[in-house]
Amino acid sequence: MFFEDYQNMTNADKEEFAHVVNTLMLKSFILRQQYDKRMKMVKANRDYSFAEKNIDNIREYLSYSGWTIEKDSRLGVIFINNEYQENHIRIDFLTSAIVYSLRYLYEIAKEEDQMTSEVYSGATEVMRVLVEKGLIRDKKPSAVSMASCYRFLENHNIINRVNGDFIDRTFTFYINPSILYVIDMDKINSIFDEIERIGMDEE
Repeated sequence: MFFEDYQNMTNADKEEFAHVVNTLMLKSFILRQQYDKRMKMVKANRDYSFAEKNIDNIREYLSYSGWTIEKDSRLGVIFINNEYQENHIRIDFLTSAIVYSLRYLYEIAKEEDQMTSEVYSGATEVMRVLVEKGLIRDKKPSAVSMASCYRFLENHNIINRVNGDFIDRTFTFYINPSILYVIDMDKINSIFDEIERIGMDEE
C-alpha cells in the first residue's frame, strides 16, 4: 500500500513525507501545536497535520527498519519507538532530574487547567523543584551544564524556548506534552533510589 500511495504523491508531498520522517527520527516527537519563535506565539504545526493524514504510510515505511509510530490525539503528540529497544538515547542524571522536574511542573499545571496542552515555565521554577525534591544537593549545577540539558531537550521537542538564552537562569520556555512520554515510572523510581543512595553515603 505504501509504495502505491507514495508513487501517487505529488513531488511536494514526497518532500514533506521525507521531512516528517526525518524529523521523527531526529526529534522523536512531532507536536500538534508548537511555539513559533519568529511569530512569538503557539501555533498549529503543519508537520503534525501531514503526519496525522499519512500516518498509515509512515507506519509501514518505518516498520521496515523496526520502528513503530504512535499518536496521542488528546494531547496532540506523534512519536516513534523502536521495536527492538535499540537506538534509545541515554541521558545523564542531571538531564533525568530536569526531565522529572519538567514533568512535575507539567502535571501540576494540568491539574489546574485540564484544557492546556503546553505549559509555560522557566529555569527558575525547575531549579526550585530540583532543590525542593532533593534532586540536587549542596552545590548547584553550573549554568553551562544546565544549558546543555535544556538544549538537548529542545532538540527533541520536549521544551520550546521563549525568552532568554539556555545559559540564563531566568530563561523561559513551554513544556510540551511530549514530556509525558520521555520518562517512565521505573526511571523516576531509579532517580529517587539514586538520591537516597547519595544521601546515605553522605551520612
